[in-house]
Amino acid sequence: MHTIPLEKILSGGPGKDGIPALIAPAFVGITEAQAWLPTDADGIVVTIGNTTRFYPYNILVWHEIVNDTIEDTPLVVTFCPLCGSAIVFDARLDGKPEYFGVSGSLYESNLLMYDITTQSLWSQIIGEAVVGTKTGAKLTIIPSHVLTFGEVIKLYPQAKIMSNETGFNRDYIRGPYGDYNTNENIYFPISVHDTSLPTKEVMYIVNYANKSIAFQRNALSVTEAATVIVENTTLKAQIVDGEITVSDQNGAIVPGYTAMWFSWVIHHQVDGIVWKK
Repeated sequence: MHTIPLEKILSGGPGKDGIPALIAPAFVGITEAQAWLPTDADGIVVTIGNTTRFYPYNILVWHEIVNDTIEDTPLVVTFCPLCGSAIVFDARLDGKPEYFGVSGSLYESNLLMYDITTQSLWSQIIGEAVVGTKTGAKLTIIPSHVLTFGEVIKLYPQAKIMSNETGFNRDYIRGPYGDYNTNENIYFPISVHDTSLPTKEVMYIVNYANKSIAFQRNALSVTEAATVIVENTTLKAQIVDGEITVSDQNGAIVPGYTAMWFSWVIHHQVDGIVWKK
């Protein structure tokens, strides 16, 4: 079973598990993390209950997937350096916790994960199984934010930071991708080239009413909300306390994630809505 053309699945270089996913990593306090992690380092922040954890990109670029549990909630923290997609999912499948690994394959220059139980391949950016017995199954997004370590220190002084003591010999100060984020190069073939925005413009994305809504992140404001109407419902995006928050007209928060423009637009030619300036 598959929902993507198999011939478009490409090797990313390292084979299966050549980029090793992390399982139940150690965490340290902010003071200890300051010994190695720069304050301008980006990462993913997740808060569940009374627990806040920060997963630095410095580590994620080398591992891409972190299998973790916060207050009895199993989750999988994912990051694809090739398209800047930082997404946290509830790791339960059929009501049971699942573990995910890095397949070593890509589709449209995006990470294909695999689940340990069935070995099905999952598209990270849409959170859906695309090859194997789980094809069509979807993961639920868990709210998260991309912040710098410095912002975490200010907003979440009690946060725990993923430790650089991972058990793997990696340089967690220097990443393997050089200036990839700031140039226009895409390393692997893609099928859609939309120049409405710069190739690697960072978007903040939410799913609502079977639509995918992408907000141009750098154009969002503290003082004025960006509004999009979806199925007669007004969604508002605004920066609140340093974090991007999207809510519906009843005030309910809609969880989102970040990704580069080129990657989002490939997968949402039909159901995509864009807010930009």
